[in-house]
Amino acid sequence: MQDTAALSDEFPKNIRYNILFLTKWYPNKFDPQLGIFVKKHAKAVSAYGNVKVLYICADDSLKSACETIIYTQKHFTEITVYYKKNSSLFKGFINLFRYINATRMGMREVQKSWRKIDLIHANVLVRTGLIALFIKKLKGIPYIITEHWTGYVSGKYEKQPFLKKWFTKLIIKNANVITTVSDNLRKKMLKLGLNGNYRVVPNIIESIELSSSQNEYDGRKKIKILTIADLADSHKNISGIIKAIAHIYQQNNSHIEYHIIGDGPDMSMLCGLAGSVQGIDKVIFFHGRQPNEYIYDFLKQIDFVIINSNFETFSVVAAEALINGKPVISTICGGPEEFITPDCGILIEPGDQKQLEDAIGKMIATYREYDALKLNRYITEKYSYQIVGHQFYSIYKEIIQH
Repeated sequence: MQDTAALSDEFPKNIRYNILFLTKWYPNKFDPQLGIFVKKHAKAVSAYGNVKVLYICADDSLKSACETIIYTQKHFTEITVYYKKNSSLFKGFINLFRYINATRMGMREVQKSWRKIDLIHANVLVRTGLIALFIKKLKGIPYIITEHWTGYVSGKYEKQPFLKKWFTKLIIKNANVITTVSDNLRKKMLKLGLNGNYRVVPNIIESIELSSSQNEYDGRKKIKILTIADLADSHKNISGIIKAIAHIYQQNNSHIEYHIIGDGPDMSMLCGLAGSVQGIDKVIFFHGRQPNEYIYDFLKQIDFVIINSNFETFSVVAAEALINGKPVISTICGGPEEFITPDCGILIEPGDQKQLEDAIGKMIATYREYDALKLNRYITEKYSYQIVGHQFYSIYKEIIQH
């Protein structure tokens, strides 16, 4: 991860505001990858301001009512409060009470070393937004919202209970700024009647240095293709890729390998689909869920990446492939098309099987022509810690000084 302390030295004249992050998703002891993009945003902001992240998490294995874990590194502090999850008949009311109590405990920790909070940055609604709205009405502290949820583009938001949608509109209406990770997500939220002052601030992609020989191919016989995704087929349409790979393989393209990193509810179905094609076990490989280190190492070994999603809000996978110097085939699904150009890869329509097969065939023939260093520089210049952190700082400064 980039050294945020080094970045802060580049802007010594900035006022270091106290920024409190409230988040629904965050890495924790049960899922170290949950909301990792929120953590990256918070770390980026800590180069320009003092940041504390408050995350509340249910834990049914706790022996005590609550457990607080605090991690501090220079201008960045994480406060995670675990509360004992209840599973009785009245669990809804009991768990809400325990969540509120855990939040109060966390807020006391936040205020121990801060005389005041300059701004609250709420991530992923609704509870975090309600807390921010309550504090704004009570103490006049402004707040912004950052949304990542695919539910606004997938149709899930429309199916939410009336009260939840009403609170969402109220929170967004009272927010000083709402940031989304893509322009498509901003447009979708506005179309749903979630009116407010929107800005687009993207996700952060870890910077890496490539050598000039990164994409010098060593004459290996196999062309390696990769997909990284949660295996929920209605969202990611992995089955479409498997069918396309099987069809291409049956046309005597035995020099390809297709690797899938990820797990999810449709893992068994997708394994069964791959297994139904004779000989395909030598072509399609399931790696299961893997940590970031494994993924970044594997990205060095492959030739291109396929994203066949029906909808996305950004697609970190696409950007991570590009920063590793690998071209991408992606659907026009709401996020990747905002940064994938013809110099980066091939865009296709969601659900178009022929376009997908044609794109794979074209990429097999042309993947060597993409400039790995150019792809790496392109993403680094758009989505680095420094760029995104300063975007947020500029928003905070505008709100607080106004």
